[in-house]
Amino acid sequence: MPSDVKNVFEGWETGDAAKDALLTDVSHRINATDAAIVAADPESEALRFYYKGEALAGAATWVKGYVDEGRSITGTVRFYDPDLVMVDKDTAALAYCADESKASDMDRKTGKADKTPVTRDSYVAYNSRLEKGEDGVWRTAVLESERGNAKCVR
Repeated sequence: MPSDVKNVFEGWETGDAAKDALLTDVSHRINATDAAIVAADPESEALRFYYKGEALAGAATWVKGYVDEGRSITGTVRFYDPDLVMVDKDTAALAYCADESKASDMDRKTGKADKTPVTRDSYVAYNSRLEKGEDGVWRTAVLESERGNAKCVR
């Protein structure tokens, strides 16, 4: 990703190797999504690698929206408060928060960033279902988000 796009993952290490591997795969999925937006590539191989099913369709649509609008992203997003529940050895649920107050969309042609005020909507709660593939990679199968969720507002 370009130097003006950065994701920070706070508290994403548990000390448990299996859980930390899952959280690492999720952080790679988040970075892959941002890289696809920056590259204007809704068909990104990385998206297909880290997402599956409903979540893959949603991610491709999300990235395509940026492409269709001539938009990209810039700034830093902080991800925090991961709450991981292992359902079984191949399925997990992960909830986490994102602080987008230091990030913004930008016009792809001009490179000009939107100046938006920080509001409750700058904070996003995510809930996801993850499934471990035969290759050992955790893929996001379901991803839901809610802007302004009180749990995440700081």
